[in-house]
Amino acid sequence: MGVAAMVSCSDKKSGNTQITGEIKGLKQGTLYIQQLKDSTLITLDSIVLKGKSTFETGFDLNEPEVLYLGLNRGTSQSMDNLILFFAEPGNLKINSSLDNFSGGAVIEGSKNQDLYAKYLKTKTVFTNKQTDLVRSIILAQQNQQTVKADSLENVLNRSARMSYLNAVNFALKNGKNQVAPYITLTDVAPTNSKHLDTIYKNLSPEVSKSKYGVILKNYLELIKKQ
Repeated sequence: MGVAAMVSCSDKKSGNTQITGEIKGLKQGTLYIQQLKDSTLITLDSIVLKGKSTFETGFDLNEPEVLYLGLNRGTSQSMDNLILFFAEPGNLKINSSLDNFSGGAVIEGSKNQDLYAKYLKTKTVFTNKQTDLVRSIILAQQNQQTVKADSLENVLNRSARMSYLNAVNFALKNGKNQVAPYITLTDVAPTNSKHLDTIYKNLSPEVSKSKYGVILKNYLELIKKQ
């Protein structure tokens, strides 16, 4: 599972996964293809840019997996230096800009990435609503409007529940794609274990044997022993 091999830096890099792209405004810096392993980001490949904003890299990937495109800006102190993307074997394209590196990233060529982006769009609606509700609750509490604060907290709890069910339904609907167990692990399991077994049993045989499918299976076995 995961990345089978890491290639050394060269002009043309081989592998079943090819990534090309452009970071507009970036003339000098270093890009890193990174993988999360044991809670630590490890570098699979690095691309040094000198005088150009385009890049390309290649490596072998056994299955769809979340990777990261990191950016070393040099002397800049910006914290916007990491793009999460769902990589998969084939040809991928990542376009972004120096001014809006992660938020402005456009990623093409990965079905799991397309599905993940669709899910994040719906999740953001709930997240933004909950953020506004928290602000309103704090303001009501500061003004000693207890009844209003309690009412808003009930709305916040309902929104959180809807956000959770949105993740569950998305995972169930997309059981033939590796994005399903990934979303389950990141957005379902930390909230409630009620639907985990149902989601896992709904995964296709291929996905249940994938990296995130196996992690979900192991997690289920762990909580059942408790």
